Amino acid sequence: MSHYARLALEVVIRHADRIVGRCLLRRGRYVIGQDKKNEIVVDTDSVSGRHARLTVMSDTEFYIEDLGSANGTFVDGLPAGSNQRFGLESVVMLGSATLGFQRGNIPASVFLHLPESCLRFPRYRIGDVIVQGSTSTIFSAFDTAVGRDVAMKVMLPESQMQTRQALRFIREAQIAGQLQHPGILPIYEFGLDDEKRLFVVTRFVEGESFAQELDEVAAGNQSRRTLSELIGIFQKVCEVIAFAHTRGVIHCALQPGAITIGRFGEVFVGGWGSAHVLPAPDAVTSVVTAPEAPGYPPLGRYTTPEQAEGAHESVDVRTDIHALGDILYRVITLRDAATGETDEELLDQALSPRIPPAAALAKQPSCRHWPGGKLPEFLAAIAMKALSVDLEERYSSVEALQKEVTLWQEGGAPGEQGKIWKLLGRH
Repeated sequence: MSHYARLALEVVIRHADRIVGRCLLRRGRYVIGQDKKNEIVVDTDSVSGRHARLTVMSDTEFYIEDLGSANGTFVDGLPAGSNQRFGLESVVMLGSATLGFQRGNIPASVFLHLPESCLRFPRYRIGDVIVQGSTSTIFSAFDTAVGRDVAMKVMLPESQMQTRQALRFIREAQIAGQLQHPGILPIYEFGLDDEKRLFVVTRFVEGESFAQELDEVAAGNQSRRTLSELIGIFQKVCEVIAFAHTRGVIHCALQPGAITIGRFGEVFVGGWGSAHVLPAPDAVTSVVTAPEAPGYPPLGRYTTPEQAEGAHESVDVRTDIHALGDILYRVITLRDAATGETDEELLDQALSPRIPPAAALAKQPSCRHWPGGKLPEFLAAIAMKALSVDLEERYSSVEALQKEVTLWQEGGAPGEQGKIWKLLGRH
């Protein structure tokens, strides 16, 4: 028997963000309407007394028939036939009311993408809140089975009711779990806890985000890192992204806040929930395709031009290279290339970047971490090239970007400074 049998299938009917009818389902037929004699009673004038008949054949196969209702029955925007077949991911309307399915507090369609080992007996002792996010909470926890400290990320109930948010959570766990690299937190367990909340368990890391580290440097904290040390961290981030690209994974949401610096110098890249998985032929070894979370992440300071345009077909390794250029720009200047505060400003700046030209950048007040108080021109030029609006003008691979960063780390290369400065002036 499927383990989902422990989470009963329920039909839920909503109207204007209000639940107006619900019923636990087994195989059989159910008449839906306002009439109190119906199997599924609905409390809204949008639905007729005997509006439609729902037939449940299995956990994933359903039929619906309109019973001569006043406002009609529709499946995926089309009038339902005499006995219209539909599935968990179909959009079914009874007049202006929406019919959907759920298990526990999660849309039932989400279970199509969950592994068979979701339900489990309590195994972890939950500790303090580490991070309270808008869609999930990260707790410290103790794994009683193997005796180790772990981090547990749990979705908020209101967030996991949103299909897009739930699929993004699943996607992050499955992609990160398949990308086995020292710079990606290992996934120890993933599924549903005893309160039917989506959760993922990872290695516990003491540290802070790269964004916090850069803010500390910008604030003039003399105990913080030098530019050389920050570039060392940047190179480790590049190594993680280069590895992901060999597996056909484009991060698509890379920014300093997605990078964690461990207490002992470890560098981890997270935030894989918006990643784009390329077809297997484009990768050395591709990850198993995870469920696509509809749409790109919200606009931010690290949104690339092609993402801002909605050009999904243009997303490739150079999308992450643009984000790496954004991060490198912040490492150098201690400020973001994009400065917009509203979605409109961020969209405008993503499509028409206003990065200061070379001459203006060189005249900015010296940053505390610039060697000798002078702009590191070679690094700035690398960032400018990676930030090109034109995909063809960016580096073709992360390794190509790293190679030039390594030249700077090694003191520059003879004859390169002039060429790079010309490139810097062009951007």
